[in-house]
Amino acid sequence: MGAQEEDAAPPVSKKHQKTSKEVYFSVLPDRYEPLIEEEEEEEEEEETKKKYKKYRKNVGKALRFSWRCLMLGLQNMASTYSTPLSAVSVMTEVQRSASSKA
Repeated sequence: MGAQEEDAAPPVSKKHQKTSKEVYFSVLPDRYEPLIEEEEEEEEEEETKKKYKKYRKNVGKALRFSWRCLMLGLQNMASTYSTPLSAVSVMTEVQRSASSKA
């Protein structure tokens, strides 16, 4: 019985045979005009979308960089005003004495 079932069932691992497709032809009217205008509009829309995307990306980079510079400047200014003046004068004296030894 087992041998008969193997012969009756087609093997699953076989590749599908290539067959040709049926092609249907239709007669076009005499005044057929392809709708190219829609494709051109879609292409223009895609180009403008790409252009605006690139613009937004560059503006975002510029804003992030300028924000980073502003924050660094504010932090530097805050650290300058928060340190006592005596520490600044001590640092300058240390630098002067180090340069005079050299």
